Amino acid sequence: MTAAAIPTRPQVLILDDEHGMCELVADVGDDMGFDTQWCDNFRDFSAHFSTGLRGIFLDLAMPGMDGIEIIRFLGDNHSTAHLVLMSGHDVHVLEAARRLAESRGLKVTGVLHKPFDLAALSAIYDVLAAVADPTRPADGATASRFAPTAQHLRAALAAGHVVPYFQPKFSVATREVVGAEVLARWIDPDHGMISPDRFIALAESEGMIDDLTDGIVDRALDQCRVWRREGKHPRIALNLSPLSLNRLDLPDLLLRKVMLRGLFPDTITIEITETALAKDYSASLDILTRMRMRRIGLSIDDFGTGYSSFKQLQNGPFTELKIDQSFIAKALEEESSRAIVESSVQLGHRLGLKVVAEGVETEDQLDFIKRLGCEEAQGYLLGRPCAAEVFPWAVQGGNHGD
Repeated sequence: MTAAAIPTRPQVLILDDEHGMCELVADVGDDMGFDTQWCDNFRDFSAHFSTGLRGIFLDLAMPGMDGIEIIRFLGDNHSTAHLVLMSGHDVHVLEAARRLAESRGLKVTGVLHKPFDLAALSAIYDVLAAVADPTRPADGATASRFAPTAQHLRAALAAGHVVPYFQPKFSVATREVVGAEVLARWIDPDHGMISPDRFIALAESEGMIDDLTDGIVDRALDQCRVWRREGKHPRIALNLSPLSLNRLDLPDLLLRKVMLRGLFPDTITIEITETALAKDYSASLDILTRMRMRRIGLSIDDFGTGYSSFKQLQNGPFTELKIDQSFIAKALEEESSRAIVESSVQLGHRLGLKVVAEGVETEDQLDFIKRLGCEEAQGYLLGRPCAAEVFPWAVQGGNHGD
């Protein structure tokens, strides 16, 4: 390879039999300045393998040729890549695989126990960005990564660079678009898209989360007004930081924002995670109840991942229950995950709640939640987060295509 052909971005290869997982790991890597490729089988993986890779993300539970055999392959081929092991197996299996890889001379940078969050994945990429690139001289080989400061974020908020993206929510029965979840994205003119795991915590720690939330809500509601004028009937779900649940003026503020645009309060649903509620439940219940009295919808998000789900469901004025994607991902393979999904749908319906499944990535998963009577779904099978200009209001998928 000539000097001109050396890649300008560090290369990462991902192997996982779940397409959604591959795309997630690749998307985060792309956002952080890596050149990512992914495969869902060993044949493609071996074709893309090279000794110039910066990192390899390896799922241990691969069909045909499992992760342990692939570790043997990497050792035999003198891989210098930093290896990241991924698995839903228990931590003892992961640690055994780590020791085996290291015994074969491989560099194990980290392990990701599924389901993992974006912060854990980003931290792994941070390590990969800092290590020496084996294909380039050590005096300039590390990949640069934009590390936003409070000053950067404050300027971005003032310039309107933090914008709403919309992930479609679909009717499980008809596949029709029934609404969207609003997600914050920072579109920087110099650094491209910056994912929320890199600036939400910064906004919280630097006292900017209210400004960020208000800006996203205003722009999302402005878009709802545009859609309504076009004859569409949007319903949007908004995520709140735990810190926002201390704002006593929030219920009236949201109502004013909605009414100012000629919309109805039930246009919006506020999504609250179990973790956020657990921090100061009585104070949160005050604000949530007043929101519900103003006919704003309330959803308990990531259901099943917290520690006091049943108490919160019993006492909170919720209208919707969202089943966490980690259970949907494994429901067709693991009896325990299947049982959690089934019981969550049944519990939600017994309590009079609409049930939404997150992370639907395959037709089989969609068929499964449809049989259970789940009303709505989100996930890459049906639609990715996108800008309002390309939001897919048309019916998608199966025999319901355009």
